[in-house]
Amino acid sequence: MRGEVFVEKRRARRLNMSFPITIQLASDGEKEEVREGVTVDISFYGAYVRDISKNNIKLEDRLNVFLSIPNDDRKEFPFSRFAGKARVVRVEKDGIALDFSEDMFRLSVAAT
Repeated sequence: MRGEVFVEKRRARRLNMSFPITIQLASDGEKEEVREGVTVDISFYGAYVRDISKNNIKLEDRLNVFLSIPNDDRKEFPFSRFAGKARVVRVEKDGIALDFSEDMFRLSVAAT
């Protein structure tokens, strides 16, 4: 059996934080299906999502993603809201990994 080498491909450090996330599956000419999940970790560029129905979600699917960071967690995470497109980069037994697109809307928290 050959050992595999794991290569870290992330562009930014992920934070182990759980937030509710809404995902819309865009289907050709049909109504978009909305699903709810919870992030396990998140960064500026992506997230891993659990507790979500993976039916009909495939590798490379493009999804609409909506995420609001609760007020209590905004000190640790520099954004209050994410909205935009994401690409599915992994589908696993317990969840899906998302890569946020470059045009993802990220609302920053103003320093007080």
